[in-house]
Parts: sequence; C-alpha cells; structure tokens
Amino acid sequence: MQAEKDQRLEKIRNTLVQRGREWVVAAVVEGSLGYHTPADAELLISDLIERGRTQDWCERCLACYRGDLVAMIHSDIVTFERLERANPDRARQVVDYVKKVKELDSVQQQTLGLLYPTWV
Repeated sequence: MQAEKDQRLEKIRNTLVQRGREWVVAAVVEGSLGYHTPADAELLISDLIERGRTQDWCERCLACYRGDLVAMIHSDIVTFERLERANPDRARQVVDYVKKVKELDSVQQQTLGLLYPTWV
C-alpha cells in the first residue's frame, strides 16, 4: 500500500517537472469538474508537495478517495493525460481556462467553477 502511494507521489512530482504546475492545476480542475478552482487546486498541490500533507478533508476527496490527497491528484493527472490523448484541443482549452481564471478573485473563480465545464 505504501509503495503504491510512493509511486503515485513520484508520478505527481515528475508530472510537475515535465508538464508544469499550470498543467497539473488544470488536471485537478478538470478532474473535479470545476469543484476545485485554480486557486484551490494550487493550494492542494502546494499542501502535498511543499508541506507533505497527504490527506484532505474536502467532500470530493473524502467521498471519492477516502481522504487520500495523493490518490486524488494522481487520478486527476492520469485522467487528464487520457483526455489530452483523445482530445488535445479540449485539454488545451482547460489549460487556457486555468491561466485566465487564476487571475480572478476567489468569488469570481467559485462562480465560474459552478458553471464548469459549460464555460470552458
């Protein structure tokens, strides 16, 4: 179990290096169908990578991943990679969405998150 978690964490770290932070933020936003705003996704990634926190208590993480932050972010990355292979234009649109929306304040980001994915 721990070995699997370590492998997932390594994939997350490698993806951050290879694809960049915005791409991983886009993966979390898309994986959550807008539940996580770009700012929220950034905080989750920072909590995991910089602070070493591997548990999260948002309802999405608890309900779908039993609070395992590593599993949630890993799943979002794997799913976004599949999306990118199947529909590169859609994946690019999500990354562009993240670039634009991350500049907005938290209320504006949450409002657009409620409209996601219709807004993208």
